[in-house]
Amino acid sequence: MVGVGLFMFVLQAVLFANLSMTFQPAMNFDFSNVRVGMAPGSTLEQTEAVVDRAARIVMKDPDVEKVFERVYVGSGYVNIVLKKDRKKTSTEFERSLTPEISAIPDAQVNFLSQNGGGPGGASRDIMLYLGSDNPVLLYATANKISDEMATLSGLRAPRVAGDLVRPEITIKPRFDLAADLGVTTTALSQTIRIATLGDIEQNSAKFSLADRQVPIMVSLSEDSRRNLAALENLPVPTSNGGSVPLKSVAEIGFGAGPTTVQRTNQIRRIAIGADLAPGLVSGDVWPKINELPTVKNLPRGVSKLDLGDQKWQAELMYYFLIALGSGVLLVFAVLVLLYRRFLAPFVNMGSLLIAPLGAAIALHVTGNPLSLPVFIGILMLFGIVAKNSILLVDFAVEMMNHGMPKDEAIYEAGHKRAQPIVMTTVAMVAGMLPIALSLSGDSSWRAPMGVTVIGGLIFSTILTLLLVPAFFSIAIDIEQWIGRRFHKLVGQGAHRAPSGQAPQPAE
Repeated sequence: MVGVGLFMFVLQAVLFANLSMTFQPAMNFDFSNVRVGMAPGSTLEQTEAVVDRAARIVMKDPDVEKVFERVYVGSGYVNIVLKKDRKKTSTEFERSLTPEISAIPDAQVNFLSQNGGGPGGASRDIMLYLGSDNPVLLYATANKISDEMATLSGLRAPRVAGDLVRPEITIKPRFDLAADLGVTTTALSQTIRIATLGDIEQNSAKFSLADRQVPIMVSLSEDSRRNLAALENLPVPTSNGGSVPLKSVAEIGFGAGPTTVQRTNQIRRIAIGADLAPGLVSGDVWPKINELPTVKNLPRGVSKLDLGDQKWQAELMYYFLIALGSGVLLVFAVLVLLYRRFLAPFVNMGSLLIAPLGAAIALHVTGNPLSLPVFIGILMLFGIVAKNSILLVDFAVEMMNHGMPKDEAIYEAGHKRAQPIVMTTVAMVAGMLPIALSLSGDSSWRAPMGVTVIGGLIFSTILTLLLVPAFFSIAIDIEQWIGRRFHKLVGQGAHRAPSGQAPQPAE
């Protein structure tokens, strides 16, 4: 039985190592969303044309009931309502259309993922975040990793997300000439601000209505703001009451810059997003991404940031281990006080080591990855398995305390406690079957928990009835050997006279 227990423990480790992992399983919703991102400077008409094209692609699918479009300047959304009697889940529907909608030119079009969420409003299945204080190196590294991710078969349409570059007018002051002409930086900035954005609300004139005052914003017309000649000839006031043209104290030209700048802990951040191929979870592709040449050898000054699902998944494992360890230690402390023995509680703890074996087998059979509900199910499973082994060991210890020999006590415990152990297992399995079989509603989140508990209970019940008696017998033999050994040493010490004198008989 000891050999069987060791084999089961190794088998369990192998089975769990070959399971994929994700933060939480994909759920089957009755809706879906497509996001459209246009290049900076795109007009409303151009955005509407791309959103219409994405909507037409989606409407061709027979599982779609209706769609709604929301169009803004430079971005848009397609809200999709799926049919109730569809054959595909919402995740399968999204991944089947991902290659077609992501191929729309001159735009970034993708489904909003249930997972992959993170800072910056990004939402794709896979989100890799990089950080650096060098923007040029950061962009170059992100684009290189995006190209390498495109070679992986499990990813769809990898691209750098956010921080898009847009054209802009640049104005660089000539501080030496401005000082000679008596132009202050305040006057220079105020002239540029009023001409392009308008003055601040506190300095603006107000139009009084019956219930409120509306600030009157004055600025150049949009055509004039696009005309460099008009900007160059803007009059800038000087300290002596005169004015000079803007081109005399500043260089005006065209340039390019990011639409937004995103940071994490004061470090410039950028994200690389991608969608997953059908049938895959994030745990299937992250090892491949981490083995990409550029990811393994990031340039000096560029670092990988753990954000979004990656961060939450790491926290999940950390707090799961804390909860599991705390529970096991508390149970062990209670059992030591209950049995008044030191090794017998280790038998109960040993039964917990192979408790998840059935869960691993059930997850492989059903094709479920490790996820948050699976870990919740394992916590439940540990409590039930500990209870089963306690029933056996406590009964055997009680019989031994009443003078029954060890082997007879073990046989009696197995005979008397097998029925309540099996009954509680059958009751728990029957209660979990509707959840595991998804008999009603969307059980995408609950089904893995039910599968974990059912598989673990069935196998752990069988193993408890076979392994716990064998381990308990060995533990009692070790306790008795240690007792005889230490009793002999204590007895010799008690009869040894101090300072080498021979013991004297008692009077």
